[in-house]
Amino acid sequence: MELVPLKNGKWLTVRPPVPDDAEGLLALSRRVGGETDYLMTDSRGFLCSIEQEREYIAAVLADPKRLQMLGIIDGEPIGFFSVEPMGRGRTAHNASFGIAIVRSCWHLGIGAIFMAIATDFAKTAGYHKICLDVRADNERAVRLYKRFGFAQCGLRREQLFINGEYYDEILMDLHIEADEAKLREIRKACPR
Repeated sequence: MELVPLKNGKWLTVRPPVPDDAEGLLALSRRVGGETDYLMTDSRGFLCSIEQEREYIAAVLADPKRLQMLGIIDGEPIGFFSVEPMGRGRTAHNASFGIAIVRSCWHLGIGAIFMAIATDFAKTAGYHKICLDVRADNERAVRLYKRFGFAQCGLRREQLFINGEYYDEILMDLHIEADEAKLREIRKACPR
């Protein structure tokens, strides 16, 4: 668990969720999915039952190559992120990354805090690189990822269909070993 000061004077608690957090995480996924069209989920949130979410959380906790973290301010869950293997066998050396933060907590530096923890974990877990995808017009997220050393490695045209419109999706990755010096500099600037 980490306790980090924020730009607004409040404190952010970052900790792994436990199975008893399942219902709250599902509610949070519905909330963030309903607040923005930039996420891969919508107002329906994670499409699973409370029991399935409990099982997922337990599986993540038991696997040293997986990380899920929950952000909390004043006792209220405000965001989460995860780092997971991209697959098995020939792709298991790569991690995927996902992040979501409630709109009322945007612009507080929480994304950077989450990114610092995620990249630290990916290095410790022995991943070669971290991969993510982001809606091409989500300029703030793209800037954050670039600040942490991620680079565009692909583009999926008209990959997302939201509210009757197609959107491009950018693929980005960060090579952990090659970008270690840059990551050290970025971590020095983070408030954690």
